[in-house]
Amino acid sequence: MKTENLNIAEVAKAPENEKPYSQYAPDMHVSVGCIPCTRAHLSALSVALKAGDVQTAREEIAALMEYDLTPEKLDATPENDRKVLAKYAEEITSIQKKLAEPVPELTSIAASLKEAMRFARADGIFHPEVQLRLERSEEHVNGLERIRFAPENLLRLEPKMREEIKQILPEIREARHKLLNGIVTPDDLEWVAARFAEISRKVNGETDPHLLTTVQAEAADLNSRFRKDVLQAWGGKSYESTRN
Repeated sequence: MKTENLNIAEVAKAPENEKPYSQYAPDMHVSVGCIPCTRAHLSALSVALKAGDVQTAREEIAALMEYDLTPEKLDATPENDRKVLAKYAEEITSIQKKLAEPVPELTSIAASLKEAMRFARADGIFHPEVQLRLERSEEHVNGLERIRFAPENLLRLEPKMREEIKQILPEIREARHKLLNGIVTPDDLEWVAARFAEISRKVNGETDPHLLTTVQAEAADLNSRFRKDVLQAWGGKSYESTRN
């Protein structure tokens, strides 16, 4: 059977009795775009926006685009699923641009750490998906402190933003220290994830109410259409049935 005629479920299917790569996300496949992951993120995105929680909505998009719908994974995805994922990747990116925040790195850190925590609770702190997200988070926070928020770059910011960043830098440093040196258990990871999410809310704030209304409708429509397109791509079968 040619690869292009397979779907993700068939590619990801493990031999009987073989332990899944992840207990937290047993349906995921590390080298291709993940339809179950995308479905979960889109549903959470829609729910968050309905509740007016822009921070969580931004996190869901950040996690999806950084780990599940990367160009490399899309290129490796079997044709039927790739067409669906690529189509929605463009629309998700459009929503992300509308919700654009001043410091997206903080959103990415919070998103990565929350996902890492969920993996860690099911798979352990040393699981590759946990370590990948910790590594990316460390890169983001070190880049913020040593490059983006270096003194010479802070001077280029408009005064109000510069003062806000200077006020929050001690909190970023505290959270960074715990991230780099204090994570031993999933509970440690949970604390750091919560701190970075709080910091991101302070710095990145909310969005215009009128824009929020528009994006709420777009996300709900996106979530609904995605489910229908997946069923069509899989010939009207459920995800579970494609694995049998």
